[in-house]
Amino acid sequence: MRILVVCAVPEEAQAVEAGRSLRHELDVLVCGVGPAAAAAATARTIAENSQMGRAYDVVVNAGICGAFRGRARIGDLLIATDSVAAELGVALPSGFQPIDELGFGTNRIGCNTVLTVAVEGVRGEILTLASITGSDELAANLVNRYPDAIGEAMEGFGVATAAQQAGLPFAEIRGVSNFVGDREVEKWDWGAALKSLTTAIREL
Repeated sequence: MRILVVCAVPEEAQAVEAGRSLRHELDVLVCGVGPAAAAAATARTIAENSQMGRAYDVVVNAGICGAFRGRARIGDLLIATDSVAAELGVALPSGFQPIDELGFGTNRIGCNTVLTVAVEGVRGEILTLASITGSDELAANLVNRYPDAIGEAMEGFGVATAAQQAGLPFAEIRGVSNFVGDREVEKWDWGAALKSLTTAIREL
């Protein structure tokens, strides 16, 4: 099985490499930060490898993330059941209307849970945003809109879109480095998040 693992930054890619297994052929792509960069880089890589006769069987987005308080702890691994574009829709004075309700597509892509059946972690929706949520008030608003969300990151829906359009199964796994909300950067723990990511890749 050939797996494409997409990470936003080199530190995440290094954690993935540390968990590499001989069971599968695994390529690691550093795509850059944000859903647009993730979608473009993933689509290009899938297409280029297919043209070279090295088609992928699976696409995985792996990295760190923020968790919603009470739903996971720092250092936990989050496993997405769905990748959700939390900002895709219309922001109205009366509230947010997702693009699904407008009839122009969907803001969620389901993940292939068979790929992660052997991985231990907290399962639920992982939100994709182009902007990091920087206040407890905004975090509470997201939790209210997406009651099944366990965390937020910035690339999942972009990678999922590229995988879906290529007809490939997709999974998203993320180590928790911080809580979503007020920017208490001194309390973040990248080391714990990256360690959980390495363990997850071994189990994948």
